[in-house]
Amino acid sequence: MQPLDAGDPTRIGPYAILGVLGSGGMGKVYLGRSTGGRTVAVKAVRPELADDAGFRIRFRNEVEAAKSVSGAFTAAVVDADTEAPVPWFATAYIAGISLGDAVQRHGPLPEPALRTLAAGLTEAISAIHRTGIIHRDLKPANVLLALDGPYVIDFGITRATEGTALTTAGTVMGSPGFMSPEQASGIRVGPETDLFSLGATLVFAATGRSPFGDGPTPALLYRVVSTDPDITGVPDSLLDMIRACLSKEPARRPTTQQIADYLAHNAPAPTTGGWLPPDYTDAIVAASAVMTHMGTATGPAGHLNPTKPEYGPNQGYGTGPNQTTPPHGAYAQQYGPTAQSGVMGVGPGPNGQGGPGGPGGGKLSRRALVGLVGGGVVVLGGGTAAAIALSGDKNSPVADPTTSSGPTTAGSSGPTSGPPTSGGSSSAAAPTTADTAPTTTNPPLQDPNNPPQTTMGGNQAATSWTAQTTDQIWGTALSKDVLLLLGTEKTHGLNMQGQTKWPDIDCGSGTVGILTALEGDTVYTSGMNHVGDEPVYAIDMATGKVLWTLPQADRQWSPQGAAGVLGDQIIITANINVQGDGVFAVDKNKHTLLWKANTPKIGSVHVPPKGNLIFVGAKTAGNDNTNTITALDVTAGGKESWHYDQKYGVFGSAGEDFFAATDKFVFIGGQKLTALNIANGTLAWEAKIGDPDGSPSLVNIPILDGKGRVLVTADEYLAAVDATTGKILWQAKGPNQFQIDSPFAAADGNVYCVDYKGTLYAVDASSGAPKWLYANALLASQSPTTITAGNGKVFYTAGQAVMAFNATGK
Repeated sequence: MQPLDAGDPTRIGPYAILGVLGSGGMGKVYLGRSTGGRTVAVKAVRPELADDAGFRIRFRNEVEAAKSVSGAFTAAVVDADTEAPVPWFATAYIAGISLGDAVQRHGPLPEPALRTLAAGLTEAISAIHRTGIIHRDLKPANVLLALDGPYVIDFGITRATEGTALTTAGTVMGSPGFMSPEQASGIRVGPETDLFSLGATLVFAATGRSPFGDGPTPALLYRVVSTDPDITGVPDSLLDMIRACLSKEPARRPTTQQIADYLAHNAPAPTTGGWLPPDYTDAIVAASAVMTHMGTATGPAGHLNPTKPEYGPNQGYGTGPNQTTPPHGAYAQQYGPTAQSGVMGVGPGPNGQGGPGGPGGGKLSRRALVGLVGGGVVVLGGGTAAAIALSGDKNSPVADPTTSSGPTTAGSSGPTSGPPTSGGSSSAAAPTTADTAPTTTNPPLQDPNNPPQTTMGGNQAATSWTAQTTDQIWGTALSKDVLLLLGTEKTHGLNMQGQTKWPDIDCGSGTVGILTALEGDTVYTSGMNHVGDEPVYAIDMATGKVLWTLPQADRQWSPQGAAGVLGDQIIITANINVQGDGVFAVDKNKHTLLWKANTPKIGSVHVPPKGNLIFVGAKTAGNDNTNTITALDVTAGGKESWHYDQKYGVFGSAGEDFFAATDKFVFIGGQKLTALNIANGTLAWEAKIGDPDGSPSLVNIPILDGKGRVLVTADEYLAAVDATTGKILWQAKGPNQFQIDSPFAAADGNVYCVDYKGTLYAVDASSGAPKWLYANALLASQSPTTITAGNGKVFYTAGQAVMAFNATGK
């Protein structure tokens, strides 16, 4: 433990701060003690995160979820204040040393201790996953060694920083030498990512080095994605298990149960001594001495330092009635009036623009990922298909504990994951056109005014059928009698009974966020074929026949899907290596390239059903809090017609559609649902969703239901808004938060949405009345990817699973 610096607080919430335990990517960790004598580790977030409302929303969600984790080898979250001007959380204090420091100082662990470490970490990961959390940053620094075993800390909290200023300019959240290939590539991750990190952490414990070496972050990320791990020096008894954990393909990694079975097989006889070598034990005993030698935080002369800032309710940093005095010292300069004013800015969301996959981000091309990143967790079976039998005895293989309940199997093997994006507000600057700046009058601000409110719920629905592919599904299209599933490596077709409609097509998304555009019976998309090319595809839905393809016009441009069809033009969104995103148009009749555009304003793309304008959105260059929506004229080769800068908007990146539009308005998410006049980009109206008396709720991606209603999710709310006037027609409140990129659809008079725990809700689109829900405990650890609805059916994909429901839920 280190002494407090001049700018450190002496109190955070109810805890007196006694010293500094360390610091990390999110903030600083302090040793704290309550009035009653309880000792805790308190983490206060970094100053630049305090005013980011998008971070606060995610931080609140993750802390609440982390509180539900309980296990013998996890450091429980015991307290938190996510609404304080400087958010913080506290965990039980573990008297121990970090695995990273211990190995560096005392050398690698011997085999018996390594097996105990592996078993403890596996049990901890299993406890974390059972509550629907993914750790995302398992590494030696987040493993504490104590006399009674290893402990995992900081589970799930790293996700709160995704899409904030910390993830801009190519930064990837996590620790490069220990993150999975899908995480290194900015792809949405599943529980399998923690198993990869477990393998990397065990290699470090066994050898004293990362399996991917040292060096600058870009080099490490490349090795994680593209090269084999160096596992030289790992004991033979653990070699197969660790090699399986480090598989590039998530589907080939073992489950925690398989690892536990593997370790239990031929386990060494228990001993009466400690589980760690003497040098380790001595270091832990020395670290434990802090528990009996803690004094009171003092200033230079040994007295309480009155100039140090405090986070407690009576010292200007709290949330209580006495919050009147500005904070002091170094923290005052960073957190002062702005933090106290309750600023609700929302930054870019998870894996969004500015982060991996966004303009200027460090997203690796899909080409670099071919054959590396494997399919997602099989949610129907509850396990991941392991490539090896995890048994200590090769003659006694351990079978995968579960199998799929789906009646059919479609597709072939392949990779995983997917991106998302950003946060919102409506403190928008005046829009400008390419030539002149239109004036903006004072538009009406529509507050909820107590619209009709219901509670989402209903009876558990029964699936009509379930199916399972062998690669992750990222895009879907639905015609009258065919469901097209765009997987990571293959494109599959199922009929309305869940049976294979036509043979798999040898093209897949290669990664995530792939848009498909359906016109009649023809679907347009982009795909990675067997030779690694990424052409535009036109596919006949009825037969599965590839009607034509257009190879890449430029090897630097990686198509991310078809955003839509406007007249004779198919609009394709693309990622341009690490330069950003672009968009290009293809003649649907002549199958030729018409034009392409690449500016910093291009990210996600929305194509209305008619007109001459398409809409692109991206983070505004050089501005941490502003995003720009731009109207491009397709009849003028993609020339800008107008643009609108919005503070904290929800805008997305290539391969995503974050907007909705009628013939009069285009709609944007953010702190309010914002409508712009489609003709010139001026502000038409705004609607605040959520608690009328509370802070603005984060409005996610808007959709239309064809009945003049804009539908949005916002925090834990689902709402319908009149598309012409901005009047909130109804709000429905759910038990859990909605993610920015959660699947969302409307058809057959219903709205379908999925919360962060994977629960699917069906709500009456006209009234907000609940109809039914579908909850599956296995979905809580998944990242649901698509909802497609129509013809009295709704199809929900998550990982490799496809679930079909009747619109009635019966």
